[in-house]
Amino acid sequence: MSFDYTDDAALYDVVCEGYREDVAFYVEEARRAGGPCLELGCGTGRLLIPAVEAGARVTGLDRSAAMLARARDRVQALPPPLRERVDLREGDMVSFSLEARFALITVPFRTFLHLLTVEEQLAALTNIRRHLLPDGRLVLDFFEPSRLLAELLGNDGPSRGLLKQTGGVVSHPVTGNLLVEWASVTGDPVSQCFTRCLVYDELEPSGRVVGRMYRRITSRFIFRSEFEHLLHRSGFTEEALQGSFDGGPVRPGGELIWRARAAP
Repeated sequence: MSFDYTDDAALYDVVCEGYREDVAFYVEEARRAGGPCLELGCGTGRLLIPAVEAGARVTGLDRSAAMLARARDRVQALPPPLRERVDLREGDMVSFSLEARFALITVPFRTFLHLLTVEEQLAALTNIRRHLLPDGRLVLDFFEPSRLLAELLGNDGPSRGLLKQTGGVVSHPVTGNLLVEWASVTGDPVSQCFTRCLVYDELEPSGRVVGRMYRRITSRFIFRSEFEHLLHRSGFTEEALQGSFDGGPVRPGGELIWRARAAP
C-alpha cells in the first residue's frame, strides 16, 4: 500500500476540506444502516463526524496515527452524547481485527485504490466480509479508469508526466500563505499502478514563492469487471453500481460507486 499524506494530517485537511461531493451520500448510507458502522480509511473524520451527527454509531479505522490524532481532536469537540458513538482505531484495512461486527462497512474517497496488488485487495475484501453482520453491506467508491488509461498509454501527448497546475489553491496549514498545487501522473498500464507527484508552492501575498512541499501518492486503478470478480471471490453479492453520488449512470472517467452485500 502507498499513501503519502499519512504523516501530514494538517495538509491533508486543507487540501481535501473543499471536497463535499460524497458527504451526503455516505451520511445517508450510515444513517440507514440500522446498526454499527465501520469506516476504513477514516482519516481526520471528514465523513465520520457528519455521520455521527446524523445519528450513526461509527468505528473509524486508519493506519495513520497523525490522521487519527486530528480525528480525536474533532471528536472531543462534539457534545458528550455524540462522542459516545465514536470509536477510533489504528489499523490496516488488509489485516485489522476487531471483535465487533458491523451492519455497514465503507471505504470512501477512493481509499481502496491504495492497495497495490490483487492479493492485498482480496485480503482486504475477505477481511471486510469477516467483519460484517449477516446480510451486512459494503459501500465504497473509486474512479472509472478509461481516461487515466488513455493518458498512461500516451494519448495525452507530450504532457504526460509533466507538472500541470491543477487549479487547487488552498491556505498553508501553519502560515496561512497560499498553496498552489501542481501535479503529474505517470504509471504502468500493465500493473495498473500509477503515481501522482504533487508539488505545493507556498506564496507570500506579494506572489513570491517562499516554500515548496512534495507529496507522492501511488495507487492501483481497477476495472469494473475486475472488481465484480473480486467481490464474488470474496463472498459478496453486488447490490448496485452507480456513476455519481446522486445516482447517475457510469461514464468514462467518472465514479464507480459500489454497494455489495455479504453473501449467505
